[in-house]
Amino acid sequence: MSGLWDQPGVPHKGWQCIDAYDNGEATETCGICGREEIRYVHVMEHPDYPERLDAGCVCAEKMTDDYVGPRQREARMKSKAGRRVRWLTRKWRTSSKGNPFLNTDGFNIAIFQYKNGWKKGKWGFKVGDDFGNKAFASIEEAKMGAFEELWEHLADE
Repeated sequence: MSGLWDQPGVPHKGWQCIDAYDNGEATETCGICGREEIRYVHVMEHPDYPERLDAGCVCAEKMTDDYVGPRQREARMKSKAGRRVRWLTRKWRTSSKGNPFLNTDGFNIAIFQYKNGWKKGKWGFKVGDDFGNKAFASIEEAKMGAFEELWEHLADE
C-alpha cells in the first residue's frame, strides 16, 4: 500500500484514536504512511474519511496533532507486553490453603482449583475481591487470565 499522506481527500489533521492494540509482532504496515512496520496499532477515524486507518505512533501523533497521547498509549502497551512475558516467571507464594498467590500493584491475586460442579478440576482466579468468570484447563492459563484482569483494574485507576 502506498502512503496516503499525499492522496487528495485524505485529511491530515482532526483524526481521533478510537482504539489501540498490540499485534504481538510488527506484522502490519502503517495505514497512513505505508512505510512503517507496526506492532502497536492506533486505530484512527475521521468524520470526513470513510475508513478507519491503523497507524503507527508517529503518524497517529501527526493525525491527531497530539504528541503526548499516542506515546502514552504505546508506552502502556509496551509495559503490558513486558509484564506479560515475565508474569509466569514471577515468584508466586503459596497460601495456607495451598493456593498460589501474588501481591502486586495493591492487589492480592489468587489462583485456585475448583472442587465441585462442572468446573471441578479446572482453575480459576481472584484479583482483589473480583473472581474471574472463566474456568481454565491449566494453572498457567488461570494465571494469564488473572494478569488480564489485573491489567483491566489498573486501567480503571
